[in-house]
Amino acid sequence: GHLDALLRGLVLGKLGKAGHKATLEEARRRFKEHVEGKHILSADLRSPVYVTVLKHGDSSTLDTMLKLHKQADMQEEKNRIERVLGAISQPELIQKVLTFALSEEVRPQDTVSVIGGVAGGSKQGRKAAWKFVRDNWEELYNRYQGGFLISRLIKV
Repeated sequence: GHLDALLRGLVLGKLGKAGHKATLEEARRRFKEHVEGKHILSADLRSPVYVTVLKHGDSSTLDTMLKLHKQADMQEEKNRIERVLGAISQPELIQKVLTFALSEEVRPQDTVSVIGGVAGGSKQGRKAAWKFVRDNWEELYNRYQGGFLISRLIKV
């Protein structure tokens, strides 16, 4: 049922982020099959699988996620990917995600979600996101003209 699907995603996401070996192996297997088109992940498993492989992934994993984002034909999938990119843990890849947030690949109204995902991904991500916001304040402020998105950005 619906509640089971929600609980399944929550539990698998937590186990995956924590590095539970069997969950990590299964997430990597399912992600590979999803990317190759062999077995498409159900919507309720995409976020936990994406978070797991990103958290324990490398530049190749991030590149694959960015490719999935570019190829996605539904905005819902693009948004799902944008929200989980912050799970990546290597400092140089966190910077790549933050740079991506301001790129033309991301709709201006969704930039906040990407930066927020980085800020919520880890203590290191939070520090990097705050520095990124400070370093790019003028562009962000001009983009949002003091509207509700700028206040949401500050909150995250």
